[in-house]
Amino acid sequence: MMWTTWVSRLPLRSGRAHSTVANLRGILNKEIENIKEAGTWKSERIITSKQGPHITVEGKNTGILNFCANNYLGLSSHPEVVQAGLKALEEYGAGLSSVRFICGTQNIHKSLEQKIAQFHQREDAILYISCFDANAGLFEAMLTPEDAVLSDELNHASIIDGIRLCKANKYRYKHMDLEDLETKLKEAQKNTDCVHSHRWCVLYGWRYCASS
Repeated sequence: MMWTTWVSRLPLRSGRAHSTVANLRGILNKEIENIKEAGTWKSERIITSKQGPHITVEGKNTGILNFCANNYLGLSSHPEVVQAGLKALEEYGAGLSSVRFICGTQNIHKSLEQKIAQFHQREDAILYISCFDANAGLFEAMLTPEDAVLSDELNHASIIDGIRLCKANKYRYKHMDLEDLETKLKEAQKNTDCVHSHRWCVLYGWRYCASS
């Protein structure tokens, strides 16, 4: 995104700008080729049907069984959910007009958050549209430069990205390796001026252990 913005603002009338864009394109194309050679290139699958166990994909003549969706309970195409969505569209419109903390929070959001909190027997809850947004919001808000976060190297990408955004001291331990975790914990303690005021958080998958 940063590169895209930078390139788009260049005055393309100048020869120097054209040269810069061409050089940048060459660098990016090389990066793409490296990704493809490493076998980690991901192409979009364009779905032409509603989400469900069976879907149709652009370019395929037969239906496909979908094992990779997060639609575990099939609620995205459940008739009652669809009808509730249509009713909400009529009552609230098709957009929030802003983010939550400006003027995008509506009573239906608070109602759902209260129901989720009650279900989990918690004081309150907050909705995020994805795990990436949830982890970006959590770690950046909760962890400070005086804290340490220790993360399993194979944690979900949303956890890894969320940790990158926070200001805490970051340590990555080998997957499910308690000896390496102990080493990293000692390292975290050593790098802290006052260990008694230091908070640490150990993350493995969606489970965590924290001290304060």
